[in-house]
Amino acid sequence: MTPILPRRTVWSIRWIVACAAVVLTTLIVLGVTSFMEKRTRNVLAREIESRLMLQARNLALTSSGAIVTDYPELTLAPLAREMQARQPELALVVVLDRHGNIQGHPDVRLLSGPYTPPPGLVPVPTTAPLGPHESITGNRQMLVASAPILNSRGEILGSALVGLNRAYVEQAMGQIRRQQFLILGAFLLAGAALSFGLMSLLLRPIGALRTGIERIGRGDLSTPIRLANRTEFGLLAEEVNSMASALMKAQTEMVERERLAREMELAQQIQRSILPSGQTVAGEFVVHGGHWAAAEVGGDYYDVIPLPDGKIALAVADVSGKGLAGCLITAMIFSLLRALRSIHHSPAELLAVLDERLGETLQRGSFVTMFYGELDSKTGRLVYSSAGHNPILVYRGQTRRTEWHRSKGIPLGAIRGGAIRRTLEDQVIDLAPGDSLVQFTDGINETSDPLGQEFGFDRMETIVSVAGPSGARGILDQLHHAVEKWRGDGLPMDDETVLVVSRDAGARPGPGAFSVDGSTLALPEALERFEAARKRGTSIQLPATLDSLVGIREWLDRSGAARGLSSGGADMLDLVLYEVCANVVEHGYGKDPARTLELWWLPGAGLAAGPGSAAGPATRGCFVLRDEGRPFRPDRAKKTDYEDPAVRKRGRGFGLDIIYRTMSAVVYHPGTNVGNITVLEWDPLKLEQQDGVPNA
Repeated sequence: MTPILPRRTVWSIRWIVACAAVVLTTLIVLGVTSFMEKRTRNVLAREIESRLMLQARNLALTSSGAIVTDYPELTLAPLAREMQARQPELALVVVLDRHGNIQGHPDVRLLSGPYTPPPGLVPVPTTAPLGPHESITGNRQMLVASAPILNSRGEILGSALVGLNRAYVEQAMGQIRRQQFLILGAFLLAGAALSFGLMSLLLRPIGALRTGIERIGRGDLSTPIRLANRTEFGLLAEEVNSMASALMKAQTEMVERERLAREMELAQQIQRSILPSGQTVAGEFVVHGGHWAAAEVGGDYYDVIPLPDGKIALAVADVSGKGLAGCLITAMIFSLLRALRSIHHSPAELLAVLDERLGETLQRGSFVTMFYGELDSKTGRLVYSSAGHNPILVYRGQTRRTEWHRSKGIPLGAIRGGAIRRTLEDQVIDLAPGDSLVQFTDGINETSDPLGQEFGFDRMETIVSVAGPSGARGILDQLHHAVEKWRGDGLPMDDETVLVVSRDAGARPGPGAFSVDGSTLALPEALERFEAARKRGTSIQLPATLDSLVGIREWLDRSGAARGLSSGGADMLDLVLYEVCANVVEHGYGKDPARTLELWWLPGAGLAAGPGSAAGPATRGCFVLRDEGRPFRPDRAKKTDYEDPAVRKRGRGFGLDIIYRTMSAVVYHPGTNVGNITVLEWDPLKLEQQDGVPNA
């Protein structure tokens, strides 16, 4: 049961953005306020300094007439007292003569006395405009503006001093600051409230979007998000609704694709079931076929059918079109062929009846080209007929030449009303030992290279001429490899099917066991041994080259098969397995590196001892070799006469002798449904006693 995870805390973006807007607005307002307060302070300071300087100039101008009289204090003292009375913020109002004596002061007791400036006065930096001999000084308590008293000729008669309490300046600035803060605070509250409300209003659609997306996440794709909004949120809601509709459509299409995929998989299984699996061995004849569909399933068909009289029926058909429709028609041909083959012994007559049956089903414009023949495995005579199919390519082993056999039949279903009977005829081909027959569909010869040039019949003829000696499997593999190489990276445009029949004088008439030493292991038991090896054994896969066989010794040590043997015994076991595999590489595969063989070690399994067998019913185990090469008859090899000097001089060809002298039992089953199976049982004691080929 899937554990329920705790719900994660989610912060609303509406509140986050709204609070962020409030904080940002506050910071901006505070920043502006700080800047404006500093600016206001500087402006106010300049204004105060300018006014203070102006008062000093006015006092100097007023005092210029009185200071030259005999009793200037009578005029200047009341003037100073009146100035200070009108402006209590003035801390100092003094008029000095040119000698620095006080001629005007609110305190008459200080008149005519020398002037003592307040302590700690220093020049104050100011932006106020100053005239000649004017100055502004100050200390912590006051600011003092000094202006010269001039006569009409511009001579300095004295100076006028006006001092202002700094407390008054700070009070004025504080009052202005408080007013400023009140106004800005009101604006700040209003701005924050408006920002919060506006952001909350603008971001309100996020809630509806979130609810809709969560609903989609739960699988509800049919309920749209209803959001009447003309901003990007409305557009986003429309896009989400479109996405949900697309997802619902894609979901439906996915279900449909899965259904079609299951049907296509079923069609593939049906097609695989109606096509032969593996090779067929009948007497001296070996039959191999291959089918490569251009789509998931194809419209090509081939079949190999055993007949009651020991003959085998061969069929190759090509349906116009490919894919599922072609596959259905091939299934019909498969069923009709099996139903009619025992009734009509003439290939031409059988094809004519097939034309009648298919004509009832095929649509107008659809047709099938088909080859059908019956091969007598005893005489090598093939009686066949062709309904518009490709010509047959025959390789003659004796002359190493090829020949084409064409026919004039029309395709099945091409013309209704039985017109095909006038074109069909039975023809005969005799296959001698070493001969091979190749029948194919047009997907082979019409394969195009990247430049659009077809593979053609001439190239087929060349390849079959070269591959002819390697038998049916060799021809099939080399032809398919050549077609793929010709096509390059392009995709196949049509289904490709090849059926190859070769006559090998050494082929076995059907699956059966061969054993020189008399050991017996029937085919079912051999197949059981192979399946057991696949389930619990150890294997090595080897390319069909002699160089790859050197890896057998390392595999023996790794798998534990050689455990307990001396170095010489392990070498002898390696030599035996090398000879067995080398026979398959050379004679079965023709040293084709594209082919592979499997060697399995199955511990704890032995063959029942037959007459002459040195092995008991329970031994260390056995080796199982599986290959798909051309079958051969190891029991037909002549016994080596080591007394013959020519044999000893030859120094090779002793492989089978080594195998049979060192193994307890050797059983060979060619042409099974999984390929050729060789089972080898060995006895460590017997193996240690052998020394390979006897010395002279």
